[in-house]
Amino acid sequence: MTYIYNLKNRLKNSKLVNDSFWAIFGNVLGKGLSLLTVIIIARILGKEVYGEYGIVNGTIASILIFTNFGLNYTSTKYIAEYKTTKPELLSQIIKSCRQLTLFFSGFATLVLFLGAEYIATHLLNLPKLSFFLRLISINILVGSLCRTQEGILAGLGKFKVLAKINTIIGIGNFLMGVVLTYVYGLTGAFISSIFLQILSYFLLRYNIVKNVVPVDKEIKTKISLREILKFSTPVALQEAFYSIITYSTGLLLVQLSTYGEVGLSSAAVYWSAIILYIPGILRNVILSHLSATLGNNKARLRILRLILVFNFCVTLLLSLTVYFLSDYIVAFYGDNFSGLKFVLNISVFTTIFSSMSNVYAQAYMSENKNWLMLFFRIIRDGSIFGIAYFLLTQNGGIDGALSLAKSSLWANILFLILIAGFYELIINKNKSLT
Repeated sequence: MTYIYNLKNRLKNSKLVNDSFWAIFGNVLGKGLSLLTVIIIARILGKEVYGEYGIVNGTIASILIFTNFGLNYTSTKYIAEYKTTKPELLSQIIKSCRQLTLFFSGFATLVLFLGAEYIATHLLNLPKLSFFLRLISINILVGSLCRTQEGILAGLGKFKVLAKINTIIGIGNFLMGVVLTYVYGLTGAFISSIFLQILSYFLLRYNIVKNVVPVDKEIKTKISLREILKFSTPVALQEAFYSIITYSTGLLLVQLSTYGEVGLSSAAVYWSAIILYIPGILRNVILSHLSATLGNNKARLRILRLILVFNFCVTLLLSLTVYFLSDYIVAFYGDNFSGLKFVLNISVFTTIFSSMSNVYAQAYMSENKNWLMLFFRIIRDGSIFGIAYFLLTQNGGIDGALSLAKSSLWANILFLILIAGFYELIINKNKSLT
């Protein structure tokens, strides 16, 4: 009993545990509602139109990831590192990260708005989608600013605040998304997305202003834009390569298969994203805590091992749950989504390897080994595209979503073996010797 009591107190007083709890709580509720919303939207729209919805959202998401230029992670690292040692730098770091985000995302928004017709006609093979691309292009600008602001709050350790915001957005998404999609179809679904992204921006900004006190005195030492960009550039290149490959694999389905297969893939990937969001949201928690313990290798390893075990257990449990409930899940989408079960089962088990890889990726980032991680990411993402292309051409485009799911599974297994082996056998061994 004494051991249990002491363990309870240790967990209760652990900042890592508390931060992880709030990060998970907010996203379980918020993303759970978002998942329910997307299932209902898919049922309302049907497989083909939901495929159109998925490819447009995929276009925005792919561009958004790159145009954020890794500033969500950069802001987390620098703020977590300096919030106690040099708190006078926080306002300047926040301002610099926002300015860079605004520049990159604003330019990308303009390019997409002007090039929407070309993308819809020549890449997506569906000219009518140009209207929706222009409509939702604003989400690149607002969404990128939201990502950076989430990184800022994570660096400040305000995971409870982020949990509340995610819950509000999840509830709003359910109430507004379903109603507007039912009434206005595809247009309504995108209008709801735009409104909620803007609401998220203002909620995040309000809480940053509330938690960061401006410094009136002149700051002698500053974090230059050059230093921020030096850290962010390899992260941005990782995100860029991932965005290009992810979008290209979507285009493979459009060009070599059908929009129905895009719909199946989008539905399965969303379930994977929900499973990954629980351990995935801990990426900022991990980066924040690893960055704050740069001088204590023992503490860093303890955090790393703890999160690895947690991610494995959570993703395995959730993947098994989805696997055993897959018949009921597919039935809820309707008969129009036949073939979803096999794609779904492969996609959710891929999350086990992906979630473990994400932990090591944050360890590399916290130690400024972003260029090395870029090399590993190129291998993984290139493998996904190469395997998917081979399978699609071999099968003549039949079961395209299944081919894409298999390629992602194999590439992520290879990626985990590669980055975990290198970290444990070389990086960690060298740190132990110093």
